[in-house]
Parts: sequence; C-alpha cells; structure tokens
Amino acid sequence: MLFLVGLAVLLLVDPAESVWMPKCPIKLLTGLSCPGCGFQRAAHALLQGDVLAALRFNWFFLLAGPYLLVLILESFFLKGEWQQRVRHWAENKYVVWFYIVGFCVWFVVRNLLNI
Repeated sequence: MLFLVGLAVLLLVDPAESVWMPKCPIKLLTGLSCPGCGFQRAAHALLQGDVLAALRFNWFFLLAGPYLLVLILESFFLKGEWQQRVRHWAENKYVVWFYIVGFCVWFVVRNLLNI
C-alpha cells in the first residue's frame, strides 16, 4: 500500500519543482552525484510516459528499475512457489554482485563524465 502511495505522489508531484521532496544528502554534502541521484525525477518522468527523459535523469535506472520492480513484486505481491522461484533468481549472489558492481561503476562514470 505504501508503495502505491509513493507511486501516486511521484505521478502527481514533480520532484524537480517540489521543495518538500527529499534531496540527495551525498550531493548536498559533497557535490558528487550518487548513483541514485535523479531517480525520483526519472521515476516521475517514467510515470508520465517519458522514457527518454527518465534515462536522461539517471541512466542506471534502465538497469536498476526492472530489478527493483522484481524485488518489490517478490516481496509484496508473490506468494508460495512463485515467490520462491523469483527470490532464488533475485537473491542469487551473482545477480546481486552484478548490481553492486554496476552501482559502483555508475557512481564513478557519472561523476567523471559529469552525467
């Protein structure tokens, strides 16, 4: 339920223009863009149907978004055998390491290229 409320807020409120939406503490403290910077704006753009704008806000969203949806689906909506099957894939150590390494690489690349 909380997930759906969050989606509704992101659909209706543009994080780029709202003063009350949370800002990235890493960006505020260091000036560096963390791998998640732009995620709220990307999610808002995606909910508005603008896939290209979502990718401009955060390229990692293309990789992390589907995985995040699988984790949410597995945790909140699936039960029984399907939940176990999806959990077996989503929590596989190679899949998890792939996303951890991708997260770290994206952190370096986006700050070096100023993306």
